[in-house]
Amino acid sequence: MSWSGRLFFAWVCLVAWVAECSGLSVLYWSAYVSVTRGNLTTGPGEYGLYGRYSPLDRESGLVVLPNEDPLGCNHTTYNITQTPWIALIRRGNCYFQDKIDIAKRHNASAVVIYNIDGTGSEISNMELTGTIDIVAVMIGNIFGKNITSLVQAGEEVFITINPHGFWSTPIWIYIMSFSFFAVTAVTLAYFTILTVKRIHHYMTLRREQRLLKSVAQRAIKKLQVRTLRKGDEEVGSDNHTCAVCIEGYKHGEVVLVLTCSHFFHKSCIEPWLLEHRTCPMCKCNILGVKTVDEEVSSGATSSPLDVRFYPESGPGALFDTLDEVSLADPEENSPPAPETRQALSLDGPKPWPHQDKDQFHDNPAFEGDTNHMDLK
Repeated sequence: MSWSGRLFFAWVCLVAWVAECSGLSVLYWSAYVSVTRGNLTTGPGEYGLYGRYSPLDRESGLVVLPNEDPLGCNHTTYNITQTPWIALIRRGNCYFQDKIDIAKRHNASAVVIYNIDGTGSEISNMELTGTIDIVAVMIGNIFGKNITSLVQAGEEVFITINPHGFWSTPIWIYIMSFSFFAVTAVTLAYFTILTVKRIHHYMTLRREQRLLKSVAQRAIKKLQVRTLRKGDEEVGSDNHTCAVCIEGYKHGEVVLVLTCSHFFHKSCIEPWLLEHRTCPMCKCNILGVKTVDEEVSSGATSSPLDVRFYPESGPGALFDTLDEVSLADPEENSPPAPETRQALSLDGPKPWPHQDKDQFHDNPAFEGDTNHMDLK
């Protein structure tokens, strides 16, 4: 999923969470309620709204009003003359769930609740506390009072409820509009920034390419140009071919000699150098800048060993001689007599013999040859 798709999905989840936490139903299903008296239809019907968690079923039946309380709360009873029947109740005084539960206990097939006085034809969503298995619909106050007056006049009135389609609350429309414009603005801003960055990168790359090409042109002009003549080793030889066009060299052709001493047809190598600026064979850069391959190859080579020469005469030689003497004749390694120690202490330490710098060489092989000659 792209970045914009993830952003849009996050916005939808956020909006749904806000709507759920604020107690707003996202979408409701509208109902078309029609009224008949006997076999006559009393004008066009009106649209109502299914309650939340209400079954979206079609229902029809005789309209029955509560006996004592028109609000249908507490211990309300119904005079049922035939079935199926639909309870018509006015909103107020108790929860929607209580009105529906009481009508359901009297075996109502559906419950129609009309809005409070002063609201006209306005309808609102019914927030129910739990899932119900009976159809519950909200209609406007004027429409509900007209049906109530017909029933109170002693007429048999029938209601038919048909599912119609989705209905959105105004708050949901505002949220969706805000989400749409916000997501659109963020997406446009993202793609605008991305486009500007790509254009800037492209222009910078083009500028660098033009600069490098101009530098390469100046470097190419400084390279050696050579015209092949008869008798040259490269003319007509199978061992010498142009690495660009894979063809041999002929008499009179002009070649370009690179700084690495490789040469190619001038017409072949110039376009290559303008684009790559390196030798096709050894990757030598004509601009004098190391390429990546050269840096890797130079970094991969190990440093030379530190070979130092130590002369045979000196402190090291003395220590080796003492060790050899001590191993060869243990008796000679015994401590000297007191007189000998006193004589040694009087004479003092012997200085090391002077060594001339000319006897030292950087290469041990030369020293070995010198020692060999001295021995002779």
